[in-house]
Amino acid sequence: SVSPLEIGWQLDQQIWSRCIGAVLVSATMRALNSFHYFCHQVGIDGKPESGTQFLALASPFDYQNQAELLIPAMKYEPSAPQFTEYLIEILPKYLEDKKANLVLFSSYWQMNQVAEALSSEFIKRGWALQVQGESSRQEILKKHKKLVETNKTSVLFGTGSFSEGLDLPGELLENLVITKIPFGVPTSPVEQAHSEYIEKKGGNPFMQITVPDASKKLIQSVGRLLRKERDSGRVTILDRRLVTKRYGQALIDSLPPFKRKIEY
Repeated sequence: SVSPLEIGWQLDQQIWSRCIGAVLVSATMRALNSFHYFCHQVGIDGKPESGTQFLALASPFDYQNQAELLIPAMKYEPSAPQFTEYLIEILPKYLEDKKANLVLFSSYWQMNQVAEALSSEFIKRGWALQVQGESSRQEILKKHKKLVETNKTSVLFGTGSFSEGLDLPGELLENLVITKIPFGVPTSPVEQAHSEYIEKKGGNPFMQITVPDASKKLIQSVGRLLRKERDSGRVTILDRRLVTKRYGQALIDSLPPFKRKIEY
């Protein structure tokens, strides 16, 4: 079978060049505070002379007063062999002062390793742990809601699918922990070929694809915290690369304007 590496030109031929006008709306259309990545993906000419207009509206949320972004000092990067053990050691510290918690992982393997290692400690502390995949999402959320409403500590462990489309308003989520920047790995032949294509053109697939895509995913992830205007809480990202790598500041700046606490 054959698959195109990029579909923007097809969308342009079949949709944009044929329509008189189109309005596209999304909460996560921008990456790294720019529409450029989206335009490239969908084949839209983003130049002013093309007639394309962009509008980014301010959020109704009072991020500065309602939510905090915490980036704690970490000993290891997620790629380090010791990272999972280190995560097991420090994670309870970032859960102990909140009742409604969601921890997002980038891999099922790491999520299950951490869950298995911490299950007995969570039981001792009286925390109820639910791990994605053990029950249906509906059953997990139903139990989570019941626990929170009875003033018990509930901890949800989830992966990528829990970072989008998950609605936990009000007291149902007050503490979000993201274990690492959600970088994708080009595992499919199409993704690998796309990276090679960009390299042959003299580009940098990591900066042109991987970082913008991670920016969109990170925005989606932190978007789980505040769902209504009166919601409040904390986002903790356990990835030192936000501070130590040159792309880190751009990822931070693309997030909502939380009150920041960076322990570096």
